[in-house]
Formats: sequence, structure tokens, C-alpha cells
Amino acid sequence: MLAKPLCRFSRRVWFRNTLCAAAFLGSYRLAFADEKLNSLTPLSFRVRSMIELNGEVHLKAQNAPTTRIDGKPSIARKAPVQSKSTIDYDQQYLLGNDDQSTRAYLFFHEAHSEITVDRHTTQTVLRDGCKQIVKLATGRGICPAALNQPLFAAERDLVNGAVDSMYLDQLLTDKEVAIADKWTIDRVSAARLLHLDAILDGDLTVCLVDSDDDKAHLEIAGKIQATARDVSTELDIKGKALMDRKGGFVSWLALQIDETREIGEAEPGFQVTAQIKVLRAPIESMTSGRSLAEAWSQAPNPSAAEMLQFQSDLGFYRFLADCRWSTYRDNGEEATLRYIVNNRRVAQCNITNLVDFEPGQQLTLEAYQADLERLASRTGRDVLEATEQLTASKHRLLRVTMSGSVEGVPLRWIHYHVSNDNGRRLALVFTTDESSLEIFAQQDSQIIDSLELLDWPTKLDAKSFESVESAALPSNTKK
Repeated sequence: MLAKPLCRFSRRVWFRNTLCAAAFLGSYRLAFADEKLNSLTPLSFRVRSMIELNGEVHLKAQNAPTTRIDGKPSIARKAPVQSKSTIDYDQQYLLGNDDQSTRAYLFFHEAHSEITVDRHTTQTVLRDGCKQIVKLATGRGICPAALNQPLFAAERDLVNGAVDSMYLDQLLTDKEVAIADKWTIDRVSAARLLHLDAILDGDLTVCLVDSDDDKAHLEIAGKIQATARDVSTELDIKGKALMDRKGGFVSWLALQIDETREIGEAEPGFQVTAQIKVLRAPIESMTSGRSLAEAWSQAPNPSAAEMLQFQSDLGFYRFLADCRWSTYRDNGEEATLRYIVNNRRVAQCNITNLVDFEPGQQLTLEAYQADLERLASRTGRDVLEATEQLTASKHRLLRVTMSGSVEGVPLRWIHYHVSNDNGRRLALVFTTDESSLEIFAQQDSQIIDSLELLDWPTKLDAKSFESVESAALPSNTKK
């Protein structure tokens, strides 16, 4: 019996006398080989996770050599960072033996965060329309997607949390263990638990330190070298967990993670200490009244799940784009976005708010093309084509494509002029190198087709901004 500290016990005994979570999940893995997913009973839990983080972010040097002698990015400036977040949700899920056979449905009761970087504070609150989330396999692993509307980037990071609670029971073992015995978590499971791309070196180990009839006390430790969002990172992990022996699941987790992540093309690097607490209890059904199967019938396809909502609060426009786009600057008049694939900049998009025309006035394609041909003659570029059309949002679109080279690198420029009948105008320029055109594909079309020009407020005061936000999308979680 587990009440005897030195008595050996096995997962087979747990399963026979109570319910063994890991063995139960193991039976799922076997069942996936010959049964349909919808024939299985999903696991259901209420989960509450709290994170406190302190440290510093590392910003890339802009006007200096981009790499050091060791090949790592140069750090131009360090800034202090503090963050707190809380998420509370119901979760129903099935774990398969691969991403394609894994799925989850989450209903959020609470989700908010506050992050302060160099005395600038940003708050994120999950919108009411995004409280129902599914997790599904995409080309970039398991991704969250809201059932009713696309997430903002900050919302996506918020609902992901610091650990993926679907994989908490992977901390358990199928081996026979006694007090003080240790076991190693397989690297794939550890990477999924910690939201890592892959673990390259080091392991996460668990030790049984105590047990009684109700609980098993575990200690967790590991020093890991890994990749996360396509950049290198190092983690030093120490923590504790409780297994509910009657239910056969991990009911409580507390981790301290010291992480140093390299600077990437899409995000700054950082050196932080995170304190993570997770509480977990089984539930009979979801508060929403829906099941995983019902939510799954409404789930977006993998391509749609990879889309995020981008909105400029000061520029008064919004669009959908691939999650690999990142906003680097947005002051309302001008914005810069970059498309990063495998930590390499594939394309850049510059957006400019143009002076409004009178309502009903439009720029002609001939005039727009003439302006760009003058630019082409000064810079040695060639105009390849010029077209006009209406977008899905009924905006008038002028498109001019040019080619040329800068410092011997062949480039492609795609210029867009977008306008509506109210006189709103926006200019977008996509720039990519010729060798990246296949990777870039139709990224510009996705943004342009979903672009919406929002009406300017009648006057720039708080009530006007609140009115626009309520008529469009809440703006406290933009990126």
C-alpha cells in the first residue's frame, strides 16, 4: 500500500484498485489504432493557472552588427519586465499518440494578464466572444482557435498558458516505483507540456518523495536546452506536484522556471523567472453545456486556425493574417509588419494612412500607376502589372507589382491602394526577395481580402474611441 513509505507500488495496482490516469491514457493510445476518436470518452477537468514572471527582455541591436562572434544576436538594450496572468477554464480533451488524433475544447471563466516592460503596462482580457476555444492540429503543432471569431495574438498567448494542462498526467509513470525513485519524462511529452518546439538536450525528471492513501507527492526537476518559436532557449525547472490517487490524475502543480531565450526575428529575447501554479479537478460536464464532440463540429479548419486578428487602434483598420506575421510598429499613421518563417524574415508590409478624399472621390488606376512609374524610374525598378478590383469588404483596390534589386538582391514590391466610398484611404507595400516568392505565396491577398477600413471617430475623445471599439472589436488585446 502507498501508505507504507518503503512499500513498492505499481501503476497496475493503481488501475486495479482505483483509476490510473496514465494507464487510462495509455489505453487511449492503444484504442486510437483501431477505434474512431468519437467512440472514446474524453477527460474533463476544471483548471486554474496563475503565473507570476520577473526578469528582463533583450532587444535586438538595430544599427549595429546583428550578430556576435558566437553567432548569437547582439543585444542593444535590456528592459525590466514583470507579468501576472490568471486563466480559469473547463477543459474536455482526448489525447492521441500524435497531434492529428489530439483535440480539446475549453470554456473560459476567467482569462486576463498584465505585463509591464520598462514601465509601460499592457493589459489583456479575453473577449466574451472568444471564451469557447478548441485546440487542434495545424502545420505548426497544436494551436488554439476560438469558435466564434479569430483571436488576437495576445489572446492566443494568454489562453495557451505557461503549461498545457492536457499533458499534466504525462508526468506520471508506468514503471514500478518506490519512495525516492525517479523517472524521466519522454522529451516529446515534456516539450508539449512546456510549449516547446523540441528538446535538444537535457531531460525533465520526476521523483516520488512521499505518499499516503489519498495523494502521491512528486518533485520535478530538469535543465533543458530546447527551441521555442524557432529560437534557442534554456530552462532550469524545479517544482512539485500532487497526484490524486483515488482519481489517478495530477491535481496540483507548482513550478519555478528560470528561462533564457535568444533574440528571434519575431520576438525579443529574455531572461526571466516564472512562478507557475496549476490547480486541477475533474468535472462531470462543461459549464457551457456543450461537449467536445459538439464543439468540434464547429471547429475551424487547420488553415483558418492559424489566422489571427490584427487591428490598429490608432489607424482604424483591421484584417486577418497568418499567425507568423508580427507587428513591429504602429503609430496610427504608419505601421510595419514582418512575416517570419523559421526565424527568417520572408517579407515586410508597410501600411500608411493616407489623407482622406472627399466622399465619393476615388484615385484612378492610371494616376496611381503613373505615380509608381515615376518612383520606378528613379530607383531602377520595373513595373510588371497594374490591376484594380473590389475586395471582399467592398473596398476599391488598386494593385501595382514592381521588381528590381537592392545591393544586388532581386526584390519584389507589391503596392496596394485601398479606399472606400467615404474617402478613407490606405496604402500597403509588401516587400519580399524573389527567392522567397514561393514561401510568401498569397500572404498579401489574405490581408487585403480581409482588410476593413473603420470609420474615424467624430472627435478624438475617450467616448469616441469606446464607441468605435464597441462597434468593431474590443481593443485591449491587440498586437
